[in-house]
Amino acid sequence: MEKIVIEEKQSKTLRWMALSFILVIVSLVLWILGMRERKTLLWLTGFIAFVSFTLRLIMLMGKALQKKPLITITFDGIIDSSDGGSVGYIPFLDIESFCIVKLPEGKVIGVLPKDEHGFVEKLSPNKQRIAKANLSMNYPPFSLRVDNAKDMSLEDIFTLLKKRLDDYSSLYD
Repeated sequence: MEKIVIEEKQSKTLRWMALSFILVIVSLVLWILGMRERKTLLWLTGFIAFVSFTLRLIMLMGKALQKKPLITITFDGIIDSSDGGSVGYIPFLDIESFCIVKLPEGKVIGVLPKDEHGFVEKLSPNKQRIAKANLSMNYPPFSLRVDNAKDMSLEDIFTLLKKRLDDYSSLYD
């Protein structure tokens, strides 16, 4: 079986780029207006805003050119890079099942490990705090945020993950 890479949509980055472009134009107008009117505060504010928003726009353009994988499904596990709190590589050997969890901010795919305590202990201290907070609210210790997946719905990804886990379990358990 080959690995499946689910990429992130760029729509959020493109919206931030559009906003940054508008702010670059506005700050440029402030800068020029401040120089014409000989108002130091307006000139300085416009200049600082122009530099910072231009740098932000350049960083966003670089981000838009990169194709970031949200989740990579390999033969023996998944690589989660869906958000800042993602756990990285998770072998199917450690996964009991997947579930769809409804959170206030939307649906996510919950990952239920076979040994919750053992799995949480392997995480970094920051990720352990997140996992323990999730467990205290009766959520899975961690989840896959796939709401901005390119060309796939949450349900499609959920079905694909379950199938890969079942295939792995039938071969190795």
